Amino acid sequence: MKNIDGKSQIGRRKRSHDVSEAIERLISQGEYAVGEQLPSEKDLMTRFGVGRPAVREALFFLEQQGLVETRSGARAHVSTPSARIIIQQLTDISKRLFQRSGGHEQVTEARLMLEAGLAWLAAQKATDEDLARLKAALDANVAAVGNTFEFIRTDVAFHFELAVISKNPIFSTIQEVLVEWLVDQRTTTLHMPDADRLSVRDHTAVYEAVAARDPARAYHEMASHIRLVAQLYTEAKRISETILRGVTHDVANRFEREKDELWAQNSLNQSSKKPRKPRSSDSSG
Repeated sequence: MKNIDGKSQIGRRKRSHDVSEAIERLISQGEYAVGEQLPSEKDLMTRFGVGRPAVREALFFLEQQGLVETRSGARAHVSTPSARIIIQQLTDISKRLFQRSGGHEQVTEARLMLEAGLAWLAAQKATDEDLARLKAALDANVAAVGNTFEFIRTDVAFHFELAVISKNPIFSTIQEVLVEWLVDQRTTTLHMPDADRLSVRDHTAVYEAVAARDPARAYHEMASHIRLVAQLYTEAKRISETILRGVTHDVANRFEREKDELWAQNSLNQSSKKPRKPRSSDSSG
């Protein structure tokens, strides 16, 4: 069956997703420009051969992506996705990647290449003003030792400052996408004794290399730091799981023993309440 523009109607399976993809394709091809209204819901229903619920859900998907804006009582119109929406979408995708098997190792590899390279660029590009900001970020991180929440915030800020120094917005955006993963990683590693002091030591070494305009040394210091934190994360996860598994089994075994003791005591009490059988001597006259 064909719709009014001669194209096959969209199948019933995942209709709203198909409609949203079709509208997105039309927007990218220039059929609907930024600021222009989309056809009415009725016209979209006719064009794609679907019902009103599928069209409304498709528009909702597009609005979540920042591609359209909808207002009550008015037709949806095409909009330009904001940087914040794009970053949030990338963050959601990256979180799913992190949760896959091997996700931590893959992110560590990517971060190693990215952040060691950023340290190299910072040593090449940093102005006096850049160095002052980086030093301020380092000082804030040093002052936060012992305060987990503040340390994580200033740790992430120090790494982000290196991305800013690169003067490449792509690197800054990638760093923003990684923030949630970095917070999770640092929250886990800071359970390890002195992990915050080791990070401060490494951050200081990175700053000194950047301030000395030594790209190779800055690259080496950051790469060593990323590998150290990754290993601390792995060990913290392993130790945490081992301890928690041990606690779980200890509690389960204790309850099992208490249950056995309870049943044994109950059985003893029941047997003591049974009436005694008279002895043969007692029944003889």
